[in-house]
Amino acid sequence: MGLFRPNDPLASRAKRLKARLADVESRIEELGQTKDQPAVPPAALHELKPGDEPLPPRPSHPLSERPLGTAEPENESVWQWLSSRFRKPPVSSNPRMVNFLAAGSIQGLRPLRYERRVARNRFLAFSVLLVLVLIGLFWTLLQQ
Repeated sequence: MGLFRPNDPLASRAKRLKARLADVESRIEELGQTKDQPAVPPAALHELKPGDEPLPPRPSHPLSERPLGTAEPENESVWQWLSSRFRKPPVSSNPRMVNFLAAGSIQGLRPLRYERRVARNRFLAFSVLLVLVLIGLFWTLLQQ
C-alpha cells in the first residue's frame, strides 16, 4: 500500500533530475544531427567608429591610479574631524537589524562593538571636558 510508504524527497528529486538529464541528452543528439547542415556565415565585423574621424586622445594619466569609488581627498578642518568622530550614527528600531549589527555580518555597517567603543569614547571625552570646566570654575572662585 502506497498510503503508508514514507515519502522520500531525495528519491523524487533524483527521478526528476534523471528525467531532465535524459531530455537534455536527447536535445544534444538532435543538435548533433543538425550539425551536418551548413553553418550560418559569421556576421560582418562591426565598426566601433564609422567614418574617417580620428579617435579621441588617450588620457595622460591612467585612471587606475585611484581605487574605484574614491573621491579626491578633501582637507578636513579640525572641527569637522572631531564632530565626525563623535557623531551618533542612525539607530535602527528593527531587532533583527540590531542582531546583524552585533554580529558584524552586514557589509558596510559598523558592528555593535565599534558602536560601543564610540559611545564610551564620547562619554569619556565629555566627562573630561566637564571636569576641566568644573576645575576652572573652582579655580576662579578660589582666586577671588
